[in-house]
This record gives sequence, structure tokens and C-alpha cells, in this order.
Amino acid sequence: MNWIICFKKANNIGTWRLFTAHRPDFGHVFAVRYDPELDLWIRFECASQRFNFELLSESAADHLIYDMVENCICVEVHAVDASIYAPRWLYCVSFVKHIIGVRKPWVLTPYQLYCELIKKEHRIIFTKEQGEDDGIYVSPQPAAT
Repeated sequence: MNWIICFKKANNIGTWRLFTAHRPDFGHVFAVRYDPELDLWIRFECASQRFNFELLSESAADHLIYDMVENCICVEVHAVDASIYAPRWLYCVSFVKHIIGVRKPWVLTPYQLYCELIKKEHRIIFTKEQGEDDGIYVSPQPAAT
């Protein structure tokens, strides 16, 4: 099952801002996927105040796609079946790790999750070219040596 993992800026408060302040484009993470059988976009998010599980179509789906293109760094991921039995803190990163099957306990921040996904050669989507007005420019990843 393919997921789109979306990283975005967030106005974090409390101690979490200490972990994310040095990478402002990676303050929060959520997961999205399209279900062709239902013709709906599904958005899963663990926010500080609540869980959000949304089924989106028509104008709500258009707004989601606009937000993903304009305000997020998105990585397409194929989820693996990898059961995670150890207890975890429940916050945005651990929530997304459970969805996509990442079992690395040292991946704690959205940026660390992004680096792990890029290291596994998942594809960045919805990026713009340098100098374009729309979307977010993502610097090319250096080749692994």
C-alpha cells in the first residue's frame, strides 16, 4: 500500500519545539493516501490535541492537494508489514512510523523520519524547480557513497 508522507512547518509549543526549531520545514508530519475504490483521499494525523482521520472528496480533497503541493515536502512510501510490539510515545512521528512500518527507535523527529525515508530511496513528490513560484523547492539529495 502506498502512502504520501507529508512534512510541513508547524508552530510547535512546549518542549517539542526544542527538537524541531533547527529544521523549521519539518515541524510536523502526517500521512495521506488515495483509495481508488472509494474515490476518496484519506488523511491520517496525530496532532497535539487529537487524532484526525478524514475522508476527503471534491473541494475538500482539492484543498488537501493544494496544501500538500504548496506547504509540504511529500515523500511517496510503500508501506511494509512490519509489526511493532515495543510501546511507543504517541505523537506525529511515531504514528506515521506505525502506519508505514518503520521500526527504528532512534527516529524521533520529523526530519529524522524524512532522512530515513530518503535513505531508503523513497521518492520526493510535489516539488518545484528552483525559481518557480508555486510549491516548495527541495534541494537535491547528495548521492550516497
